[in-house]
Amino acid sequence: MGAERGAETRITERANVLPICLAAFFNDMGSDMLFAFYPIFFVQVLRIQDMKILGLVDSLALLFGFVIMPFVGRLADVRGRKHLIWGGYACLMVSRLSQGLARAWTHLIPPKILYQVGRGIRNPPREALLTDSVPRSHRGRAFGLLGSMDTFGAVIGPILGVGLFQLFLNTGAQLDEAYRWIFFLAAAPTTVSVLLILSGTKDIRTSQPTSKAQKRKWGLSILLRDKTLLTLTVVGMLFTFWNVSENFMLVSGARTLNIPKEEFWTTVLLYWLINVSFAPTAYLAGRYSDRFGRRMPVIMGMAVLGVMTLGFAFASSFLTVGALFLMHGLYQGLYRPNVQAWVADLSPADQRAEVIGTFKMLVGLSDIPGPFVFGLIWDIFGVRFPFIVGGVFCLLCAVLVTTLIPAKREV
Repeated sequence: MGAERGAETRITERANVLPICLAAFFNDMGSDMLFAFYPIFFVQVLRIQDMKILGLVDSLALLFGFVIMPFVGRLADVRGRKHLIWGGYACLMVSRLSQGLARAWTHLIPPKILYQVGRGIRNPPREALLTDSVPRSHRGRAFGLLGSMDTFGAVIGPILGVGLFQLFLNTGAQLDEAYRWIFFLAAAPTTVSVLLILSGTKDIRTSQPTSKAQKRKWGLSILLRDKTLLTLTVVGMLFTFWNVSENFMLVSGARTLNIPKEEFWTTVLLYWLINVSFAPTAYLAGRYSDRFGRRMPVIMGMAVLGVMTLGFAFASSFLTVGALFLMHGLYQGLYRPNVQAWVADLSPADQRAEVIGTFKMLVGLSDIPGPFVFGLIWDIFGVRFPFIVGGVFCLLCAVLVTTLIPAKREV
């Protein structure tokens, strides 16, 4: 037990780990300050009536963010990770400020694209640098700590946002002004993230750079030649396509519980439950994967999401809906940090950011049409059917990983 505690202490003392995790904490605090206010700001302040337009803008922004990831990763492998990570956070900060200045829906297009581009710039280098900074035996808990700190920020953010919003109203601010101030203040924690990366991290060279005479492979070719990584990518794309979005969960939960639109705080509570269970699960699952492998937590995460999704088809009370939201956090804690660590384990050190970026691009692109298909099935067949179909496919993905990637071929 003493040795285990010593290992846990050392993980935060390793170069880069603590500033990377703290940067994630502050950024998500700012991001989730806005969660309860996004839909109301769009509809009531900007008076957007056509949701298809807003959905199109969101999909376009996601496309930009995912497509650039392999190229950002390649640049990070050649030129270093640090400057891209803080640059990505800076894009997120500017995006929030710009959205708060919007006076029409068209003003949202550049900042929403900038937001996703910022995530695309930040994520592959950040995961590669975190991987470079710890030995293989500690990567699961490093990614688990990243997920936990990320989520602790998401736990605090909504409460902070609601409190500040009420404070503005109590001090005489107009409703329009109160909404905009939330956007502006949500940029402040991300400013801290930029400073943490700038002052607290350093690039780590894990191998000699590729010589000019030696042609550098593309991340996609590396992914296609690794049987385990390819299988993980293909199954991950199927899983992500049928992964029910939190928006559909919130809509379903609100309808099941008959939550009136003026009591949107209840939906904030439901969303908050996800983060409450995600934070501890991520670190504990990461510790488990360091000792016993990444495969089982990934399979368990897929299975938990499958059961949760099926549960929404039959939920009928606040107790069951709340339990399902807690299960969603459990799925995220099991799946997200460990699939990230698994991909990092399988990636060659000199092209780690590029392979991570390629994996994220392929899996992310499958996420773009998923919500549209889910919503279309909802409109045609009713609320239960898409949850049943989605749950079955998530369970199928767990079976596929179990059968196609035996434990002996995990790495």
